[in-house]
Amino acid sequence: MLLDPKYGVCYRLAMAREYYFISDLHIGGDGALDECEFEEEIIAFLRMLEAEAGDAELIIAGDMLGLWETTTISGPDKLHATIASHLDLFHQFKQTGSRMRITAIPGNHDHELATNAEFGAILAGYNIHLEAREFITRPLGRRTLWIEHGHQHDAYNRFEDFGNRACNPLGYYVTSGIISGAGQRARNRHEKWLRDIESVYPTEYVPHWLFSNYFYREMNTYIRVIGLPFLLAFSTSALLVIGALLELGGLVAPGRILSSFTRWFGSPGYLLDTLFLVDAFAFVALVLFALPLLLIRHDLRKVLLRYNFDLSQALTVEKENEYGAAAARVFRERPDVAVFVFGHTHAASLRLDGARAILNTGAWIKRLTRVPSRFFLLPDVYCPSYQLGYFRLRECPGGIAIQYRNIEKKASESLSLLQRFSIYRQRPGSPSAIPEETIVPDEPDAASDSGPVLRPAGKAESASPALCVRA
Repeated sequence: MLLDPKYGVCYRLAMAREYYFISDLHIGGDGALDECEFEEEIIAFLRMLEAEAGDAELIIAGDMLGLWETTTISGPDKLHATIASHLDLFHQFKQTGSRMRITAIPGNHDHELATNAEFGAILAGYNIHLEAREFITRPLGRRTLWIEHGHQHDAYNRFEDFGNRACNPLGYYVTSGIISGAGQRARNRHEKWLRDIESVYPTEYVPHWLFSNYFYREMNTYIRVIGLPFLLAFSTSALLVIGALLELGGLVAPGRILSSFTRWFGSPGYLLDTLFLVDAFAFVALVLFALPLLLIRHDLRKVLLRYNFDLSQALTVEKENEYGAAAARVFRERPDVAVFVFGHTHAASLRLDGARAILNTGAWIKRLTRVPSRFFLLPDVYCPSYQLGYFRLRECPGGIAIQYRNIEKKASESLSLLQRFSIYRQRPGSPSAIPEETIVPDEPDAASDSGPVLRPAGKAESASPALCVRA
């Protein structure tokens, strides 16, 4: 046993022979954000660990708490309030922590854990050991595990002075200002969608997500009923403009395209022709203003990029590349590191780099996947889902075994009729398949011949502790 003079608590000095990894629980927050929709599943997971115990350690790789989302109180009172709202969960942490070591590191949403020693003392009372550092390492066999949250590679959420309470990135102000306010407002059934705002990733997508939900859920019904036919007919109207030009040029017989609905449907066709005519004028106006609008859009994007604010679809890919580059630097500077572990992006994944692995722990909060609308002017739709799961790393003959287990949970919220119509027969892309087991060779050069060993993923586990068993 070792006495930690900073927190006045004892913990085991011996390192574990196996490790469990989770991250991004985001427990706590103002108003509706305080609701933990996966509490039953996380308690079942902790009970499973308690029953198995053994020489193991659970590492929570950042964002265990939603301290950014808690703005009505300050300092350690945030943690006290979160614990009071989730007593069953923290009592289970205490029970599990009495059988195995539980370690947490700060992420960006709970960066305050690194600014005040009292946070560590409070967590220690529930057998959660806080290591208030940006990264930690753990030995496993003859190799090393590198563990961090990952926000340090995200310019939008990076702390220039880690541990300084007064130094906050741009993401903090968006979260504490917009997201927290949404959590306080989302109190009735009609506004429940607001509580999902913390699930939007990247955070830069929040403005588009807000507009999408405004259009599909909050827009005045009369405005939507009047405007929807024009929006849906816009693409067809563009074709009519082209047809009109062909008629004017003598390439198509007069009346062949214009007034076509009148000819086909008689008097009711006048309404359709009027609709498409109005849309055609709008299309022509857009074409005339296209060049200045594109120039303004280009200049606006340059300004947003200057402040690390990008709404392009390529943003997620760009951020993922940052983590690959960060892992490459660690592997280059620390040849003993076999696995680079991070979270933050809310998407569990496992990538191989020779005899090394890059492991994203994913998230336990709801995932919102952006699905393109089938119609030109209708906003994209954000589909809710869960990807609960955990990684288990252990020493095995010849290397390190990386096991992934998925815990099945379905999102209770359903899309509105208009949202389902907008993405008709389109579904969010499935998360990247993660093998059930991957063997990383003990020696870095051992992969040159045969490479890491992969075993296909099995079925998702039930959230029941009786079925959540170690493979």
